[in-house]
Amino acid sequence: MPRKPNQEVIDSLRKEILSGRYDHSSFLPSERQLAADFEEGRGVIRTALRNLCGEGLLEIIPQRGICIRKERREKRLRHFLVRQHSFSRDAHETFGILVGICDAASRNYAEAILSFCPPCPDIRELVARYRRNELQGIIFIERPDTPAEQLNSSGIPWVVANRELAFDAVFSGMDFRSIGRLAGQRLLAAGHRRIGTVTGPLDTFIFKEMLAGFRGALAEEEVLLNPDWVIPLGSDSVPGPGGKLYGILSSPERPTAFFAMRDHRAAKLYDACSRFGLKIPQDLSVIGYDDVSWPLAEAHGLTTIRQETHAIGSSSVELLKEWFETGTPPKSRVFTGALVERSSIDKPSA
Repeated sequence: MPRKPNQEVIDSLRKEILSGRYDHSSFLPSERQLAADFEEGRGVIRTALRNLCGEGLLEIIPQRGICIRKERREKRLRHFLVRQHSFSRDAHETFGILVGICDAASRNYAEAILSFCPPCPDIRELVARYRRNELQGIIFIERPDTPAEQLNSSGIPWVVANRELAFDAVFSGMDFRSIGRLAGQRLLAAGHRRIGTVTGPLDTFIFKEMLAGFRGALAEEEVLLNPDWVIPLGSDSVPGPGGKLYGILSSPERPTAFFAMRDHRAAKLYDACSRFGLKIPQDLSVIGYDDVSWPLAEAHGLTTIRQETHAIGSSSVELLKEWFETGTPPKSRVFTGALVERSSIDKPSA
């Protein structure tokens, strides 16, 4: 009498095959190995394999074994690791990127495995997990915490979401030079010619690129950026009396407008202006960048250039999917950012 099919085993084996656990270019493990893996008798496994052949999922190659049918062998991204080197409750930018990653994973019926605990797993562990098909690629947020040379030699597809430093990688991120240009063009269009900027460390890729784009936009209108009005301001620093920003704002020859390279720097500019009784935009126009790092930006009417966090996260999944499924590193994707008009820019006061 034919053995009654064990539906639970059939369903489990089908799920394992469709998940990509088994090498689609080779034969399935032996009945003996499958029986050990599923803790079932060989007869139960044999019946399950016969049923899956009947479904068209598997095919029997006489005197060789059983393999996945050719038309079922398309590679598909199913589970990938997401690494973030640090995390805090104020990481508004990271939250937006993660939402984009999770939305794209859901659209592709893939599992995003989030990992925030330092340090990153050893490369040998990552390779072992990749070969066991426990992960099919890695998305690093901002930068890899595993050396790029090791990742490249491992064969694991990897992508950087929101690259802000200069290194060679497949990435999704912002075009910082175009953001600087857009900020400069917007202030020039309002009639400003005396323009300053508050920036981050100028030896950092993101700020060097934004400053280059900003300076270029001004130069096209024959406006020179006064180097004394380029004010580095750390993310944790608080401008105070005696500082460069206070000295410039207290001068009668101060700029009529500022580009704040990150909205949290615009917040510090707003605070400094309030101490001098300067009104925005009547006395000073301000444009920012990101629309995420200052929660009160909208309430204060800050005109800014949006950092496309959701699109960055979503596209990083599409890049990883393309790399895994084609075997070829894809071209990086960059976004220019949209201008978010509010009320912090006006024409220069007479």
